[in-house]
Amino acid sequence: MKLNFRRKFFYGGGDFAVNIMWQLTVFYLMFFYTDVFGLSPAKAGLVFFIAKIWDALTDPIMGYIADNTSSRWGKFRPYLIFASLPALAAIVLCFTAPDLSQTGKFYWALCTYISFTTLYTITAIPYGSLIPVMTQDMNERTSLASFRYLGGSTGSIVVAALTLWLVYKFESPATGFPVVVGAFSIVAAIFFFLCFFHTEETYSKVYEERISIKRNLSMIASNFPLQFVIVAIFGTWMANNIKQVTVIYFVKYNLQLEPYFGLILLSVILQIMMGAFLANLIKNKLEKKNIYILGTALYVLADLTIYFVIGYENFWLLALVGVPAFIGFGMAGVAVWSMIADTVEYGEWKSGFRAEGVINAFHVCIFKLSIGISAWFAGIILEKTNYIPNAESQSIETLDGLFAMGYLFPVFAGSIAMIILYFHKYDSQFYNKIFSELSNK
Repeated sequence: MKLNFRRKFFYGGGDFAVNIMWQLTVFYLMFFYTDVFGLSPAKAGLVFFIAKIWDALTDPIMGYIADNTSSRWGKFRPYLIFASLPALAAIVLCFTAPDLSQTGKFYWALCTYISFTTLYTITAIPYGSLIPVMTQDMNERTSLASFRYLGGSTGSIVVAALTLWLVYKFESPATGFPVVVGAFSIVAAIFFFLCFFHTEETYSKVYEERISIKRNLSMIASNFPLQFVIVAIFGTWMANNIKQVTVIYFVKYNLQLEPYFGLILLSVILQIMMGAFLANLIKNKLEKKNIYILGTALYVLADLTIYFVIGYENFWLLALVGVPAFIGFGMAGVAVWSMIADTVEYGEWKSGFRAEGVINAFHVCIFKLSIGISAWFAGIILEKTNYIPNAESQSIETLDGLFAMGYLFPVFAGSIAMIILYFHKYDSQFYNKIFSELSNK
């Protein structure tokens, strides 16, 4: 079934709202903890790690709850309304800085961040489960994934381009951050409501009997395409999450361009959006795994060149060589979301029931674990390389650590992901056969 532009646009608008929340924590929360709130890098990283272990428990539970939800609005859409507002309130608390002891600061950060991530899960898991219930056309799914990626990238642009610029308009970052994050939260709430009213769960199935947890676990265990994709890209997620968490430090200390951080991120995200658009253009010509491999190869080769040949002393040369890297990253991201959506039908074909929520939750759970591990790892590296918060300059040891986290780690992880996904045999012909069999049933 072909979807009209309006439906795709407002579905993408949902990820605009999701990414306003998400990118605030990815780009700025670690920096806020270390340079505004006053936590040590290791403790700040530990907050992320503990919260993501908690997410490993709540994500599958939320997926199971969403799959077994029955309402006049569908299984997933109601959560866009009822969970998003508390989640947006919680993220404001994450960016507040009460005057506490070091121990008090650690527990304040931990409690507020866990509260946010739990409410975020209740919102984002159902949203991420919508693609396979909106269409069963594989190309339309890639198109939806592209709109989602473009919407998410636009949310990232808003956060990247405006956050620090607005925060520094206030007398102190401790005052500016909660006010700016609160304003972003109002904008995100509007887009969650628009997504709710302009999407429809055409292929959503509600079963008379609740599907047991045991059957869901069995379905995940037998869903080889899902496992294949997750294993292939887990390392890539870790490497790129480390890059995202530390990019503000890299721009501030290695490049010494903190006043231009928003503009730099804006340029990066526009390049990622270009990659997402390109993936949509070639979706009928290449298999999804080939789009992923092509995109990953672009950023591996570019990062390899930057780390071993270019360095970071010449910003404009670094930026020029980095263009294909971010275009490739956008292409790979679209391919991943589309491949994950297809595994829903595989799960139904093998197990006899659909579980969009559980499958998306499993994927998101592993993704969040990679964030927790990478943030913890980044915090430890910052501490071990003697990072000094708010210093005018950092030691060579610290600068080298930031450079390696931003460029060397993605090279190794991306190379491994390409090798694994090369052997991915579940192509469009395979899925068309599955769709046909399910349709006949």
